[in-house]
Amino acid sequence: MLLFWGGSNPLKAQNLDADSTDFAFLPAISYNSDFGFIAGGVASWYSYKQNHTPFYSYINTSAIATTRGLFSFSLEIDKPHVFDTNIRNKTLIYAARFFEDAFFGIGNYEKITDPPEGIPDFYEFKSFTIGLRNDTRFPLVRTSSTRYLDAASVIDFRYETPWDNNPDQLISNPAPAPPGLRGGRTLMLGGGLIWEGRDSEFRPTKGTYASSTVEVGQTIWGSGYNLLVWEHEMSQYVTFHLIKDVTLATRLYSEFTFGDVPYWRLAYAGDEQSIRGFESNRFLDDHVVYLNTELRTWLFEFPAIETELGGNLFFDIGRTFPNGENLDVIVNDLKYSAGFSGTASFFTRDFLIRGDFAFSEEGLGVYFTTGYMF
Repeated sequence: MLLFWGGSNPLKAQNLDADSTDFAFLPAISYNSDFGFIAGGVASWYSYKQNHTPFYSYINTSAIATTRGLFSFSLEIDKPHVFDTNIRNKTLIYAARFFEDAFFGIGNYEKITDPPEGIPDFYEFKSFTIGLRNDTRFPLVRTSSTRYLDAASVIDFRYETPWDNNPDQLISNPAPAPPGLRGGRTLMLGGGLIWEGRDSEFRPTKGTYASSTVEVGQTIWGSGYNLLVWEHEMSQYVTFHLIKDVTLATRLYSEFTFGDVPYWRLAYAGDEQSIRGFESNRFLDDHVVYLNTELRTWLFEFPAIETELGGNLFFDIGRTFPNGENLDVIVNDLKYSAGFSGTASFFTRDFLIRGDFAFSEEGLGVYFTTGYMF
C-alpha cells in the first residue's frame, strides 16, 4: 500500500497543549479476501485542541471499488465536544453496491462445500445498501479526562435489497427463509451505557472499554420490521515489557436479536471485524458470542520520518447460535482462527495501517485496513 500525507503541524498531533490539524490520505491499493483487490482512497482529518481529549474532531471518508464488484462510499464524523460540552456525537453515512455479496444460509455450521456444478455463484448475490447511523453520548460520571461513564442514544436507518439474482442461487431459495429477501428497511431507536477507561482510543495500551446498548425497530415509527437487538462489548488492555513493550488486548462481544429480523440485521460471525479467516457473513443466526485476543508490539521506530513498524499475534473464537440452542452444542462446536498482523504508523500516532493474515478450518483470510480491530 502507498501513503500520502498532507496537513499542518503533524509533529503537534499528540501535544494536547497546542492546537493542530492533521490530514492523512491512503490510496486503497490493497487486498481483502472478502472483496478482492481494492482501489480507491481513504482520507482522515484529525483536529486537536488544548484540553480536548481524545481529540477535538475526527473525519474519515472512503470511496472504493473492488475486483469482486463492491462499490462503496462512507463518511464518518466524530465530534467529542459538541458546542464545547462533553456531549459527543458520531455520524456515519454509507452506501454500497455489491455484485458478489456472500450468503451461506441461516444456521449453516457445516464446512462449506463447493458450489453445485453449473452454478459457480451459488453462495453469492447482488445487493444494494444505504444507511445512516447517529450515536450521541451524554456524560454521567467523569473521574478524569480518560475515565468516564456515558449514556448513549442511537438512531440507525438501513435499507438493503438483493437484486437481479439467479433463481438457482442460495439467496433465492434459503431454508429457513429470513425476512428481507425482497428488500426492506430498518429504523432502529435505542440507547445504553458506555464506560471509557482506555489511555487511547486509536492505540490503547491499558485500561478498559465496555458498552451495552439496546436498539428497537417498530413499524409505528417507520421501520419495515418489528425487532430488537441487544449488543454488549468489553475490551481490556494490559501492557508488559518483554524485550519490547507488549500489549495484551482482549475483546468479548455478544449480540442477541429478537422478533422479525431481516437477514442483514441477524447476528453474524466471519470477517475482519469478528472471527477472521472465515468469509464475510459466513455464520448467520439469532445470536453471536466471540472472543478476540491479540498480542501487540511496536518493533522499529524511525523518528526522522515519524514512522513506526510493529506486529500482532491474534486468536479469535466464538459462534453464532439460534434461540433455544443447548449450551453444550455451542461449546462443542466453537469456530476459531489464528494468525498474525503487520502494523505501521505514519506521521501521527493515531493513523495506523494493519494487514491481517488469518488461518481457519475453511482457509486463509487476508485483510488490509486502517486502525486496530478494537
